[in-house]
Amino acid sequence: MKKLLLVLPIILYAQVIDTVIPLFDEPRERFLYIPDGNKLYINLSQSHRLLVLDCSTYAVRKIIPLPSSHFPCATFPFWYQKGNKIYYVFNIRPESIAVIDNRTDSIIKWIPWRTITPIVYNSKIDKIYASARGYLGIIDPETDSVVKIIPPSPYPFGPILVWDSIGDKLYTTHWEWGSDKVIVLNCLNDSVIAVISTRISPAGAVYNPLRRKIYLAPAYRRTGCVICAKGDTVIKYFYPVTFDWAIQQLIWNGLEDKVYWPGYDYDDLYVIDCETDSIIKTIRPPPWISDGLRLNHSSNLLYIGTRDTVGAGCNLFEILDCHNDSVISQIRFGGLGIGMEYHPIRRKIFIGDLMDSALYVIGVESIGIEESHLPHPAFRQSLAIYPNPAKSVIRVRWSREFSPFGKIPDSGTPFSQSALGGLKIFDVSGKLIKEVALTGTDQEIKIPLKGIKPGIYFLQLGKETKKFMVVK
Repeated sequence: MKKLLLVLPIILYAQVIDTVIPLFDEPRERFLYIPDGNKLYINLSQSHRLLVLDCSTYAVRKIIPLPSSHFPCATFPFWYQKGNKIYYVFNIRPESIAVIDNRTDSIIKWIPWRTITPIVYNSKIDKIYASARGYLGIIDPETDSVVKIIPPSPYPFGPILVWDSIGDKLYTTHWEWGSDKVIVLNCLNDSVIAVISTRISPAGAVYNPLRRKIYLAPAYRRTGCVICAKGDTVIKYFYPVTFDWAIQQLIWNGLEDKVYWPGYDYDDLYVIDCETDSIIKTIRPPPWISDGLRLNHSSNLLYIGTRDTVGAGCNLFEILDCHNDSVISQIRFGGLGIGMEYHPIRRKIFIGDLMDSALYVIGVESIGIEESHLPHPAFRQSLAIYPNPAKSVIRVRWSREFSPFGKIPDSGTPFSQSALGGLKIFDVSGKLIKEVALTGTDQEIKIPLKGIKPGIYFLQLGKETKKFMVVK
């Protein structure tokens, strides 16, 4: 039988600089795009201001003044969608966390908790974790107050926080710079249940919820490692490869089940297969990766901001196709880039430039066509989701030959009682959205999407993972 072919558009990508927006002073890294209101938050640390940009007109919507004691260093924003508030971590004494009402673009409260590192949200208990000088603070977003302080026990809690959404555990590094300890906290009772010696002085991390693995980057020129959250043990080192410290630089791609990891001095970008925890490719963009990495989940593309220090001495923006890990487009601009954010609706990239004191807006356009095999219809796939995209409900079907556990339990035994759990739905950040128990007699199930917001999601059943989209 001849194979059916389907012509699919959107294969190649071109880039153009849409706009260059002058700023009042040097922008800092970690911009924050908020879809509710279509806004971009930019920290202008030299002039102690937070700029709110209207992404539909590129006009300044508001300028939020900050205390003069604000030190020009990295800031860490977090959007709390449930309350439509933004938590901005600044280096200010005695307060450090500003709470911004996204509706009014105004600071409504300062939380007196002196942290200078990223905060982590636990959606199961609706609480925020923030470390400060060895102590761990738990913030209630309902009242925007610190409701509990956990003292060092036995080690001081450090700056890197990773939440295991499946096991409901929090992993923190040691507060002292250079320590190799990772402290594991049970979020149910806020007790320390394990201390892991990693031998690498971790300073950056990314979590893989599908495999419950944590990938740790070192603080110095050392190798990286992998922690299995099921047993709280180190299961892999990447000798002899060395990595650089990389807060918020490690990227997990759930569609490909890969981790993208900058090498030492950001000269290389390593691609790690999460099933085998092996390096399957080394990408050498022009040094160095200065602006960060951003993943476009819907298009399976990785955006890389680099600086060409050898050639023209300018910024380079590259697009990486994550399916085959090849650079498919590149553009040069500016002088010294810092910070990058992606606009998923208008398909724009925002990159700040220190030398120009400007914000570059880069448009990503698709061109060309390519042939691809027509996928099997739902009834012929071992595991299928339809309709996809979906609005109000999805149906999940698997064939008789397919067993998500290798051996289907006896009739009436719920899959959720087995070692691998039931059917699970995650968002693109790895957060567990929904879990459904199945019986051994099931071959198809209907799942209502009420309460699930539009976006890209991953459905996991046993060892199989499928991507689907929710639209309204």
